[in-house]
Amino acid sequence: MNVEAISGLAAVLARIDAATTSAGVIEGLTSFLHLFGLRHLLIARLPRTDEGLWPRPVLYDGWPAEWSEHYTSSDHFSHDPCVLRSRVAGKPFLWSELSRERMSIEQLRVMDEATEFAMLNGLCVPVYEPCKAPAVITVAGDRIVLGKNDLPVLEMVSTHAFRALQQLRGAVGESVHKELTHRERDILSWTAAGKSAEDVGCILSISKLTVERHLSNIREKLDATNSTHAAVKALLRGDIHL
Repeated sequence: MNVEAISGLAAVLARIDAATTSAGVIEGLTSFLHLFGLRHLLIARLPRTDEGLWPRPVLYDGWPAEWSEHYTSSDHFSHDPCVLRSRVAGKPFLWSELSRERMSIEQLRVMDEATEFAMLNGLCVPVYEPCKAPAVITVAGDRIVLGKNDLPVLEMVSTHAFRALQQLRGAVGESVHKELTHRERDILSWTAAGKSAEDVGCILSISKLTVERHLSNIREKLDATNSTHAAVKALLRGDIHL
C-alpha cells in the first residue's frame, strides 16, 4: 500500500471538490496518480459497438501526443483489448492482468506498441452512468508501483474526479470539458481555409482517415452539424484564427 498516497487521500479529494475548472480537477487527480508512477491519463467515453468511431468525446487527453496520433492512424481502437475489457468489467483492472495467450495478433500489437511510448503498464477504471455511453479512465506509466490494496483507492479518486468533471460541465456548459486539442485546432484551421480532408492529411503528414475521425470528434465537441459549422463556432470561441 502506498502510505504517502493514503495519508494525502483526504487532501486530494478536498482539492478536487474545491476545483472550479476542469483543469483544477485534472491537476488534483494527476498529482495523486503520479505518486504511483502513473504519468499518462485519458478520460473518454466509448462509442457503442455499432458505431465504430474513435476518438469519442474526450474529457481529458494526457496521453503522449505521438501515441495518440499513432493509435488513431493505426485504428488501434478497433483491436484494443483494454477497450473490450472495459465494456464488460465491473471493476478496475491492470493491463498486465489481460491474458496475452487469448489476444489476437492485432491486440498484441496494440499492447506491444504502447510500450514504445513509455506506457509499459496501466490501469483502466470503467465508469457506467444511466442512459449514457460507458466511459473509461485510463492511466499508464513506464514504472508504476501498485499494491493490491491500492486499486480501490485509485478507483475512488478517479471516479470522484470523473463526477466532478461531469458536474462542472452541467454547471457551466459543455465547452468547459470540450476544449479542442492542438491537433484538432490545426486540422480545423486548415479545413476552415478550404482544404479537403485529403489535403489536410498531406499537410500534417497523417492519413485522411485520421483527419476525418478528428473532424468527427470536433463536430461532437462543438455540437456542430458539419465541419463548416464547427469552424464558425471555433472562430467565435477564439480556438482558431484565419
